[in-house]
Amino acid sequence: MGRREEWVRIGATVLVLAVLVVLFLRDRSPDEATRVDDPEQTVTTPTEVPEESEESGDGADAEAEAVPSPPEGLAEIVCQQFRRPVRLRVLSFNTHRSTGTLDAVAEEILEIDPDVVLLQEVDRQMLRTGGIDQAAVLADAVGMDGSFSSNLARGAGQYGTLILSRFDLVQQGRIPLVRSPRAEARGLQWVTLDVSGQAVRVYNTHLDATRPDVRLAQARQVAGILDDDDLPTILGGDLNAWPASAAVAAIGTRLTDTWTAAGQGRSATSQGGKKIDYLFVRGLRPLVSQVATSGASDHHRLWADLRLRPPGRCAT
Repeated sequence: MGRREEWVRIGATVLVLAVLVVLFLRDRSPDEATRVDDPEQTVTTPTEVPEESEESGDGADAEAEAVPSPPEGLAEIVCQQFRRPVRLRVLSFNTHRSTGTLDAVAEEILEIDPDVVLLQEVDRQMLRTGGIDQAAVLADAVGMDGSFSSNLARGAGQYGTLILSRFDLVQQGRIPLVRSPRAEARGLQWVTLDVSGQAVRVYNTHLDATRPDVRLAQARQVAGILDDDDLPTILGGDLNAWPASAAVAAIGTRLTDTWTAAGQGRSATSQGGKKIDYLFVRGLRPLVSQVATSGASDHHRLWADLRLRPPGRCAT
């Protein structure tokens, strides 16, 4: 659960408690109020318990009637607290297998203070990176839930993408992408997050780096998958393609590029001065998008602040 969501829930809880306190004070009997306010009022203790009238009914029913009922509209008041727009920050970062050390990568993630993180080029127990489970180490270092998706397996080791989130991960999966023979396998990782009671789909990918025709085919496959998804959507990753390329256009016709909508400052995400990393959204409003330089990877960090619109009505 994100910190912003926690504050909203705390505010709603305080509101409910305040309403119940007001009801309790309002429903106190006039006699009871007199005894408290009049210093000369004598309080007597009955020596005998009066017999229960036959018409009094069951004692449990009488007790239930003494509890004040919530006023009309209380449920709607609480609902409105949860219908406020949610602001969240998303980061996409190609870590270059954390060759700049895991500690450096974790520090650069924490500097952005994101709610959702999309990482590419992550190793798990690969010999080339010391057999370390980078996914588990990074999730623990930044204090988030993690979902790893493998695109390549070598012995006991795996290589792929990682999604980290402060929100609850309720679903996860991977869709293999088309590729040329003997080329590195690529995939479209996805998770479903519970963001303030709303389901949000998050996709993470890393497209082919060498062949533009294969990259375009992969982008079109991703676009077709997005067409069948009606949830609020975030798609990020290393597309290995320039902004004016056909591959980026294939996805950009379905989603909004956060940089095009709200980019500030320099746009290049590669050390070579090109923009090849992206964050796209649908059903969320881009508020700002920026690139933060990295000393731990051969890619810079791309992040965006987003606003999730509240649902049209409260759930029953």
